[in-house]
Amino acid sequence: LVAAQKGKDAREIRDLDRQAEDLSKELKPLGWRAAPALAAAVQDGKRPIKVRLFAASYLALMRDPAAFAPLEDILLDAEQPPVVRSLAAQSLPGQGAPDAAVSKVLCAALTQEDLPREVLSEALLSLSRLGCPEPAALERIARSFGPHPNEMDLVLVSASLASLGRSRGAASGRALFTLISYFPAQGAPRAAAIKALDTRRAEISIWLAPEALPVVVEALRSETDRWDTMIPLIHIASALGPEGGRALLRLTRHPDAEVLAESAEALAVFKSVEALPALESVVAGAMNDPRFSPKEGRPDPVVSLARIEKAVATLRRAR
Repeated sequence: LVAAQKGKDAREIRDLDRQAEDLSKELKPLGWRAAPALAAAVQDGKRPIKVRLFAASYLALMRDPAAFAPLEDILLDAEQPPVVRSLAAQSLPGQGAPDAAVSKVLCAALTQEDLPREVLSEALLSLSRLGCPEPAALERIARSFGPHPNEMDLVLVSASLASLGRSRGAASGRALFTLISYFPAQGAPRAAAIKALDTRRAEISIWLAPEALPVVVEALRSETDRWDTMIPLIHIASALGPEGGRALLRLTRHPDAEVLAESAEALAVFKSVEALPALESVVAGAMNDPRFSPKEGRPDPVVSLARIEKAVATLRRAR
């Protein structure tokens, strides 16, 4: 069918492609038994790229563990065309293998420093859910576009940071600390790194609190104008215990109502009564406070004020 496309116009080629795609229905009843022949077709470098791509797509459509090893080989084979490798990366999670096995293969692909962009993109798409056993490749990719990635590169940077957020172990946490310090304040890459760290806050609070604290304290100061970054920072600081709580005291005068409410609730948990005068002042002057005027796309200021009032009541009882 591919050979028959030679000399045909676009419509005829499209019709022949549909016939080739329909072959997957004939292969489906064969199940795992079709995997070796399809894998051999993909690995045959003498075949046209389109033939190899069809063979890889048939493998991907098997949805059977027997397709996992051949798709792994395709992904990790630097001689394969990027479009074929990209399809393999996209298809690995759907073959019934454990997440740990999928993560191991995709992360192995990331160690290839010349990995084509489309393959990298597909691998990171799944890894932003699965994470990697080792963080070195993810950290390298996050840095590879420099401290000011452009809009297109930011997608890959953000995906690599999200993948670090789904990784486990102290090394990936330290990688996020490093990247928060690497990216400039109030930029999108740094915000993505902070949000990734927020997904790890429970683990970080147990194993890396002393290392995390100075990073978080600095970020609470430098990111103060970005409410969407301040919220996860407050969550992280709260997870770090009383020392993290003390870093939130300066936020009792923050210009954003939601940030103020988040910090007030955290301070109430820590029974930080030294925050009470500032928070009482906020509640007393709320009617004339522009922070509590409605803003499009933001939480109801009445709800934020109620959260602060509840925190004040808790701190008064603790006094």
